[in-house]
Amino acid sequence: MINYNAILISGPTASGKSNLALDIAKKCNGVIINADSMQVYNDLSIITAKPTVYQMSLVPHFLYGFIDSRIRFSVGDWLKSIESLLIFLKKMKIVPIIVGGTGLYFAGLFGEVSTIPQINQETRLKWQKIQDNDGLEYIYRFLQKNDPLAANSINANDKARIIRASEVFDQTGKSIREWQKNTGEILVKGDNIKKIYVCPSKEKIHNNISTRIESMLESHEFFDEIKILKEKNIPLSYPSMKAIGVREVIEYLEGNNSLEELKIKINNQTKRYAKRQITWAKKKMNDWDWFENTEDFFLS
Repeated sequence: MINYNAILISGPTASGKSNLALDIAKKCNGVIINADSMQVYNDLSIITAKPTVYQMSLVPHFLYGFIDSRIRFSVGDWLKSIESLLIFLKKMKIVPIIVGGTGLYFAGLFGEVSTIPQINQETRLKWQKIQDNDGLEYIYRFLQKNDPLAANSINANDKARIIRASEVFDQTGKSIREWQKNTGEILVKGDNIKKIYVCPSKEKIHNNISTRIESMLESHEFFDEIKILKEKNIPLSYPSMKAIGVREVIEYLEGNNSLEELKIKINNQTKRYAKRQITWAKKKMNDWDWFENTEDFFLS
C-alpha cells in the first residue's frame, strides 16, 4: 500500500466504512480517528454503531466516546481535538485514518468551516431562560433590532438558528453572518492524501440498515443504554439527544410506541439520513474516490 500522509474515509451510515478503516489500519499500522458527530459521546455506543471493544483492541482508536452526553460538542471542538492529535501522529510518522459520516468534520479539515466561537454555558442558560419566559417571538425581535443582518436571513419560526444567532451576538458583539465569513486553518495538507467515499447501492444500504436495527432491538444492552441516557434528563435540544432513535426509544420506554412502530420509525429515519448524506457528498465530496464496495479499494 502507498505510504499516505493521511487516509480519509467517509460514506453514508451502514456503508461499511468503519470495517474498511480497520482493514486499512491493520495493513499500514495506522490509527483510526473518529469523524462521526454522534460517536464522540460516551453514552451512545450501540445506537450510533460505534466500533466494538474488540474492534478497538485491534488498532488504536481515537475520539470515540470521550465526551459526556450532557455537553454540547461542536465542529470547532472536534477540530481542536483532532489538531493536536494530527501533529503528534505526524511527528511519530503514524498514518491517521479518519473515518466517519459527518461531512462538516471533513470540510473543517480542509478549512472550509467558519470559526464561530464556542458559546459558553452562562450565555446558553441565559437564552434558554429567555426562551422559556418570553418566547421565540421576543428573541426574534431582539435579533431584528440588534443584528438585522442575521434576522433577515433566518425564518421567524426557525428556533435553533434564531437562538444560535442571538447567543453569538450577545457573547461576541458581532453578527453570526460576519463570523461565517471566517474559515479555519487547513489541518490536512499535501498531495499525498487518500480520500475515499464508500457508497454501496441503495438496496444494499437499506438492507444493511434493516439488519443493524434488527440486531439493536434484540439487544438488552441497547435499551439499557437509552435508559441511562434518559435518567440524565438531558434537554432534547442537546446534540446527543438528536442521535437517530434516541427520542423514539424514549417514547417506547414511556409506553408511547410499540416495538414494531419503533423499528419502523428508526428504519425510516436512518434511510432518510443516509440519503441526505449521499446528496451532501455528491456536492461537496465529488473529488473523492468513490467505491461501491469496500473490497474494490484494495483492487484499485
